[in-house]
Amino acid sequence: MKQRVITGAIFLIVMLAIMAAAYFFPLVAVLLAIVVGTVSTYELIKAVKNGNFKPSTALIIIGEVLMLAVVLLGWYFEWGLFLTTTLYCMITFMLSLGMGIIPQIADPEAKLKDSLVSICSMLYISFPMYCLCAIALFFDKGWFYLIVGLFSSWVSDTCAYFTGVLFGKHKIVPHISPKKTWEGCIGGAFFCAIFMMLYFGFVVYEIDDIKVDRIVFMAIIFAFGIVISAMSQIGDWLASSIKRAVNIKDYGNFMPGHGGMLDRFDSVLFTLPIALCIAILNIYI
Repeated sequence: MKQRVITGAIFLIVMLAIMAAAYFFPLVAVLLAIVVGTVSTYELIKAVKNGNFKPSTALIIIGEVLMLAVVLLGWYFEWGLFLTTTLYCMITFMLSLGMGIIPQIADPEAKLKDSLVSICSMLYISFPMYCLCAIALFFDKGWFYLIVGLFSSWVSDTCAYFTGVLFGKHKIVPHISPKKTWEGCIGGAFFCAIFMMLYFGFVVYEIDDIKVDRIVFMAIIFAFGIVISAMSQIGDWLASSIKRAVNIKDYGNFMPGHGGMLDRFDSVLFTLPIALCIAILNIYI
């Protein structure tokens, strides 16, 4: 526990320093996406190989490099979020189709399930990292939404943990995550929604051009807080499900006491797309 607390404190300090730098230099957020994406991809590929799958490492890397290239080109040439995202989706779709058959053409012993694992592995990491970059680069106030995408999941996880420890009795998915309870899930969702409501109501509302009444806006964001907490916990369950399927305890030892990079960011992978949706929605409300 001591090691976990120390590592968690160091991680929080590092993330706060990175976000402080990203406030002035949005490309710092892109560097964060590169580091998280690279390490998480390595850990995920290693994990699925441990489960006797044979993912196409080269094609997964190509997909993630193309994602980074598209978002940076879209930002540099000012294509706008819609055009850049459309291009990203089309390239990713075509690459996914190719990943479904190319390994089987190159290797007669390759199996379809390995191709599907490759496609899912690429999307699992690259899409949330695209959302992170898009929030940072395509919105004037993107930094404030990036805070939500990154920290709301940790607020939800932390509050769910302590609520579960204090009041947890009813297990949710014991075959995937034995310690998760309904009480913890509800507590995490409630406090995450409160965090979102207060943050948006008294920070974002003041600095962004929000056209609706503050109370109405806070009510909408409270609902999004419930959704983002639910997605955070689903992300955690999915990561746990993969670990159980490939028979590993942690994805790595990048952060002693917490496991690997993917163990720390598994929930964030699911909250970043919601943060991007909120940033887009706020353009129209």
